[in-house]
Amino acid sequence: MNNRRLFVCSCIALVTSAFTFSLHGDVLQNIGRAFDFTQEQNGAIGQAIFWGMAAAMLVGGFVCDLIGMRSVLFLALASHLAGVIGIVFCKELLGGSLGTSSYFRWLWACGFIMGSGNGWVEVGINPLVATLYPREKTHYLNVLHAWWPGGLILGGLIAVFVMHGWLFKQPDRLVLGLSLWQATLLIIVIPACIYGWMLVGSSFPPTERVSAGVSTGQMFRETLRPMFWLWAFCMLLTAATELGPQKWQNSVLESTTSMKEAGTLVLVYTAGLMFILRNFAGPIAHRLSPIGMLTASAAFAAVGLYLLSYATTATTAFGYATLYGLGIAYFWPTMLGVASERFPKGGALILALMGTAGNISIGFALEQMGRIVDVYSVKQVEETDPALGRKIFKNNADGRPIALDERKVDELPPGSHDRQIADQAKRVGFSMAFRWVSLLPLALVFIFGAIAISDRLRGGYQAVHIAPAPGTPELAAMP
Repeated sequence: MNNRRLFVCSCIALVTSAFTFSLHGDVLQNIGRAFDFTQEQNGAIGQAIFWGMAAAMLVGGFVCDLIGMRSVLFLALASHLAGVIGIVFCKELLGGSLGTSSYFRWLWACGFIMGSGNGWVEVGINPLVATLYPREKTHYLNVLHAWWPGGLILGGLIAVFVMHGWLFKQPDRLVLGLSLWQATLLIIVIPACIYGWMLVGSSFPPTERVSAGVSTGQMFRETLRPMFWLWAFCMLLTAATELGPQKWQNSVLESTTSMKEAGTLVLVYTAGLMFILRNFAGPIAHRLSPIGMLTASAAFAAVGLYLLSYATTATTAFGYATLYGLGIAYFWPTMLGVASERFPKGGALILALMGTAGNISIGFALEQMGRIVDVYSVKQVEETDPALGRKIFKNNADGRPIALDERKVDELPPGSHDRQIADQAKRVGFSMAFRWVSLLPLALVFIFGAIAISDRLRGGYQAVHIAPAPGTPELAAMP
């Protein structure tokens, strides 16, 4: 068994998951225009990835020890490839004359499958790293999950070069018979094939829980502890704060700032901050304690996200994104690290349930953010120019306006009074979506702060360790 190979394979698998997030997020508006979706439908398609991730993690938590972490990662590979191909070749597979609702259901299903690949990745790599480094879980889980923002950086740069015309002089030209958004998504196949190749011939250890001889009954009892349920609730808020706005970030900043590439470049920038900070998580956690880190992170995230909703230039966007990036850097891996350190007998199930909670939250947040955009955009146009609204609104079956019709907005002459009103309405809608989500980390400041005070009164943060069964070596170092 080669610990380094397993760790690198885990990192590349996480890069693949990050590609599904950044590249799909960057082309989300293009998909919406291609199939005539509302912003709420766009949000629902983005949501499908996280529902798929949540479902795979929920199932995976129960079967990981049964089928092994290697098989789990092969399931991830199959899901990633099937989901990407289904989205990219949607019209070729279904035909080009179906209605909007049919395409929406197909793309939602393919997003769900692709997202389940992300879930299987998390099910496999988190207990693997916790098993390889049982004495430094928070640190190494942060180092591992540094490759999530690492993947966002790579994916974001690829999206800029391809989607924004930096690589091709004609942004709407075709590549190998595909549109640019299709070619961009197809890039996800590359890291997927790399980690799939690394899985071949690799051997995996049993999980920490199994090697320690902890029974399945003990594992389930760990999930019934009240403190775990509080921690899972906190995961709902941290995940929505981190990944909900990041998924919408390109759409929001492209609308609210004057720079077309602002959303993607800010995503790359904040991902860079996260990559660096996660690699130095160990010393910071030792100085502040993991709970102290999370308390400070929540405060930065609340302020940064709220201010980011007011960004109107590239300068303010990058400035406010710095605070937001500092805030979300440690959320996901540290939440997993603390769960594994405080509830080690829960094994892979505890980590999977945490991830499930996080992804359910993200999926809900994405759709709600899309709904907020639609509601406030419609309200802004109705207050400014009701006559224009009758021309560019999408209505439900009852005739009530529910969203701006993006195709009708695009048909308005650039620079015209009507186009300015429509663009301003979109800016208001996108800004309000960020503003509402900023309330979540504000609540976390008080929750994490209370837990930190409780820990201090009990003598400080304490990780719980379980010893391996006799005759089982403890894997604590990378060769």
